[in-house]
Parts: sequence; structure tokens; C-alpha cells
Amino acid sequence: MQRMLIVDDEPIILDGLYAFFQKANFQDMEIIKAHSAFEAIEWLNSVKVDIVLSDICMPGMDGMELIEKIMDRWPRCKVLLLTGHNEFDYAHQAIRNPCVVDYLLKTEGMSQIRTAVERALAQISEENDFRYQNAWFRSKLPRALPQLQRQLMLDLMKRTERHDVSSLQEELDAVQLPFRSRECVIPVIIRVEEWNNYQTQADRSLIRYAVANVAEELLQDKSTVKAVDLDYQVIACLIQPAAESTAYRVNAQEQWEQTLRFVYGTLESVQQSCADCLNLSVSIMVSEQAVAWMELNQAIAQLRLSIHEGPGLGMEKLLRVNVQPDINVVPNPLSQQAVASLHLDQVKQHVSAGDSEWITSFQKWTESSKEGLQDPFFRMKVYTEAGSALIELLHELGLYEPAKEEMGLSRMLHFDIHTPWPELVIFYQSAFEWMISKRSDTRLNDQSQILISIHQYIKHHLEDDLSLTRIAQEVSLNPSYLSRWYKRITGKGISEYIHDRRIERSKELLLGSSCKMHEISAKVGFSDQHYFYRFFKKAIGCTPQEYRDQKS
Repeated sequence: MQRMLIVDDEPIILDGLYAFFQKANFQDMEIIKAHSAFEAIEWLNSVKVDIVLSDICMPGMDGMELIEKIMDRWPRCKVLLLTGHNEFDYAHQAIRNPCVVDYLLKTEGMSQIRTAVERALAQISEENDFRYQNAWFRSKLPRALPQLQRQLMLDLMKRTERHDVSSLQEELDAVQLPFRSRECVIPVIIRVEEWNNYQTQADRSLIRYAVANVAEELLQDKSTVKAVDLDYQVIACLIQPAAESTAYRVNAQEQWEQTLRFVYGTLESVQQSCADCLNLSVSIMVSEQAVAWMELNQAIAQLRLSIHEGPGLGMEKLLRVNVQPDINVVPNPLSQQAVASLHLDQVKQHVSAGDSEWITSFQKWTESSKEGLQDPFFRMKVYTEAGSALIELLHELGLYEPAKEEMGLSRMLHFDIHTPWPELVIFYQSAFEWMISKRSDTRLNDQSQILISIHQYIKHHLEDDLSLTRIAQEVSLNPSYLSRWYKRITGKGISEYIHDRRIERSKELLLGSSCKMHEISAKVGFSDQHYFYRFFKKAIGCTPQEYRDQKS
């Protein structure tokens, strides 16, 4: 959102300019006004101002002095100077200042002033344009690239929605990741099993970086690869066939087969290099098939769980894992626990986000947990994790105190491994449903409270400044966001609501008081009585005095 400040000590000119630009419908631009340079400085001290349209000759502090104050606070602000006289000394001094966009005579008319404002907006747009900042991106982007690439890769491994191929490719290209969005990808998980002498967090962070480099160095000979650490113990690699060589062309299927063979063979070397060069014991799990980008989330989860399959946990495993979702494998107890924990974690994420998909993950959690409940230690772990997850969520969402009263939270204190599983499932499902409902109610209540606060503020401050910025400060929202939100919620803009309240209050004062016209004008926010007359007549069809006479 852009913000323009109009400064003039003559009320009729100030109100006229303000009204003109309010009706000009500049997209996403707020207009505020100040009756003096000193009032303008108050605004400059409280909000960022993008354009100042200011008179030159004002008592106390003139426009030229104001320019210095503007530049001291907002160096990128554009200034348009207005004068009633063709003062060449002022004009010469003004045009030497880089922030002054134009020097205008008031007699030139509104169309010339509007053109100058449009020119200032165009300059602001050019300065914010990507092309203008190309040099900055060229110098800064290389240093930021590793972090940007890591963030995108982590994001891609969490996404579950279908990707638009073109937009995904744009994301990859933007951070210079060498993958192709139209092709599948081979996921690999490298898990540190024994840290040996690397005990501090700083050492382990460096070693994860070293493992990622070892994997990339060995795999990039015949494939496109990028590695990123997922957590304190696990590194993930994404692999595609290398760009096709002009010297040796093969069809797509053969290229994938060659890549898979190369990856399987090279991963053993990755393990060996980690042991020899880094004194590190790692296990590696690799998918037996390439997966689509939207399936990465599930594939990574299956690779992480596969470490629990079969004996040898903690040893240097090298596993090829079938990550097809329709493969039915009977998991061992350790794998069951990991699966149950994974689904419970997904429940937490969905409930925290207020997502209705939580019920799907909850059902998966109940199914994956039920299979191992005959083991009392498995049952104890499941029950304990569920209780911890619920308490953490309640604290995170600020619902802990209400839950003790409304949800019967104290029932949890009586749960133990002898509590029937169906009773536990019903309790937790009800608890999560209650949280989702509370979140929805809280959101609606918050919106209602904000709307009431806005309307109350406008009602009691009609004679004061009612700029979007001032109202936004009252409810602690971004002004641009507040404007969009208010229109979406009520169907009309805040300025329309203020207009209606001013008309309504004017009628009340005209019929219910003996106030003079200039007093009524001031009480509804107009510093100039003549402008109030025009405003009222345009809205009602008659002047304020005619309205009072007719109704009397």
C-alpha cells in the first residue's frame, strides 16, 4: 500500500485536494492530510509516507524546511510542491533536491496535479521493480542460495497437494536447483547411526554438511543430485538422471534404469567414504522406484520407517525400499511404534493449522496403534504419546485452561494401560474435535470484536483523523490488510462506512441540537464549512440548512 500526505494551511484547499484524491480511485493508496508542517511531521514520525503533496508558503515552517524533515525520515519519499505564485527562487532550490518530483502552481488545476502524482507513483514502482534491483540480486543471491535451496527442498518433501508443473519449475529455477519438474525423482535417506567423537551440536552440524557433500560428490558423476539435512540425524538426497549427453543418447526408460543401477552401486561408496574420511557410521535407505514430486512426502516417510524393519537397528544398513503405497508388509513392533508416532504427529500438525484433514490422520493413528496394543509396553508408549500430544496442543493454542472446564481434561489423569482402547479413542477424537471447534469460534469471535472496535472508534472520533492508518493502529493490523479484510467481511469499504456515519451524525445534530453550521461541520470532521455543505448536498440532495428547515 502507498501512502500520500497532503499538507496545506488553507482548509478549503486541503479539503478540496483530499476529496479529489479520495475519489480518484488510485489502487491501494491511502490519503491523509495535515493542516501544517508540524502536523505533517507528526505523521512522518508515526508512519511511512511515500508521497508528500505540500504547499510551499505556510506559517511556522515552509515547504522547503519540511523537505529536509522528510528526507531525514523517509529518504525514498517523493515530494510534490504546490504554490500560489510563480516563485522562481523556490523553484530553482526545489528542483535541485532529488526527492522533489515536480513543482506546481495551484492555478494549473487538478488534472496537472493528478498527472504529477501518477508520475511519482510510477517512479516508486520503477524503484521497487525487480529489474531495478537486478544488481542487488546478482551480488546477494549466491550467498543466500544454499539456504533458499534447503528451504525449498524441505518444503517439497512436506507437500501433499498436486503440483502445477510450470509453477514448480519456476520455483526450482528461482533458487537454481537443477531438477526437472516434469520428471520423477529418486529419494534417498542417509541416517547417522554412531556419532563417535562428534558430541557437540556444532560438530554434528558440520558433519551432516560433510555427509551431504560426500553424497553429492560421488553421485553427481552420472546423475543430478542435491542433499539436505532433515533433522539432527538424517540427511535426504533427491536424484534424477543427468541431463542427456549429446555424445550418447538413450531412451528415457533405459536412462532411468542406468541411473538406478548407478545410484545403488554408488551408495555403498558413500557409506565407505563416511567411515574412512569422517569416522562415521551411516545407514542408507533408497527407493526402488522413482516417485512423482507430490508423492515425495509419503516416500520419505516410508524410507524413514524402513530402518525399523528387520534386525540390525543401529548397524550400517543399506536398504532398497519399495515405496509403493499398495505394498502390504507386516511391520515389526518398532516399526509399528514409528508409524503410530508419525500419524500422531500429522494429527498435531493438522489440528494446529485448523485443518479438517486431521480426522484422516487420526483414523490412521488408531489403526496403526491398535495392531500392537497386546504388548503392554507398546500400549504404554501409545497412551503416553497421545496424552503428551494433546497437552502440547492445548498449550500451543492457548486452550489449556478452558479445556480443564469444558472438555473434562481431568479424565486423562485416570487413564492407564488398562483403560479400554475404544474409550481412549472416543476421548481423543472428542478432544481434537473440541479444539477445531474452539479455533473456529475464536476466529469468528476475534473478527467480530475487531469489527466492533473499528465501528466504535469511528463513531466516537468523527471529528478527528479517521485515516486508514489511524484506524489500523487501533486494532493492531496492517492498514492494507485491514482495508481488504473489512471489504471482504462487510461488502463495502471503510471510507463508505465513515461517509454514512458522518451523514447520520450530521442529521442528528441538525434536528436534535441548536448547533450552528460551522459547529456541526467541525463535529463530523470537516475543517471547512463550505466543503461540508457540498458533501451533505451531494449525499442528501439538499443543503444542511434546507434539511433542517424541511424536517422542522
